[in-house]
Amino acid sequence: MNFLTKKYHAMFIQQPVTSTEQLIKSSEDFDLVITSKSKEDLKGKIRFQYLQQQFEANLFISPSTIQIQSQYPFSGIESSAPILALNKIKTDQYVQNGSLTKLGHQNILWLILDIIHLYNVLRLKPATILDLYRDAFSFAKALDNELIFGNIKSDNPIANNTANYLGQKMKKKHKYVYGNNLDLLKSIQHILANYPQDFLQPKTVLTNLNPVLS
Repeated sequence: MNFLTKKYHAMFIQQPVTSTEQLIKSSEDFDLVITSKSKEDLKGKIRFQYLQQQFEANLFISPSTIQIQSQYPFSGIESSAPILALNKIKTDQYVQNGSLTKLGHQNILWLILDIIHLYNVLRLKPATILDLYRDAFSFAKALDNELIFGNIKSDNPIANNTANYLGQKMKKKHKYVYGNNLDLLKSIQHILANYPQDFLQPKTVLTNLNPVLS
């Protein structure tokens, strides 16, 4: 039994690929479908299944970075692997000669868990996402009174501090450490802006918080 199956009962899923796609890796964890590749990077999608729900996310992999962004069932959940300081040991890279390494596969699993965790929070207790963000926004607002609810830019000087605060709250409340706190901040803001109908409060209440949610 693999790591992802043990923790979240994920199931391997195969889906049709189009003529412009190339299925280059299938495992019990996920399908990796490539739309373009070179010796230095891969671009494509990962597909997996959790609790009979199909998931799909866009994927970018270079020797030193992995970035994913969910497309279905919720778009905009982002997660990224630690940036590697590359050395001469090729196995210490995420991709080598256009192929995913063991390290790359392992880190994709962690990024999948980030997506699954936010999905579970949104599915089971959607109001807690709003509560987490309200708390983090109050923290940020104390540092910059001109901030707009739901719109803390990642290049704002206080974004990292706010993201770390949000990550600590996530860990305390949900016992989960998100891979990249800035990705967590961006993901929650995207969810609030694009899926107000999925929260326990009426859409009109969310919309009144700020026009960005309308």
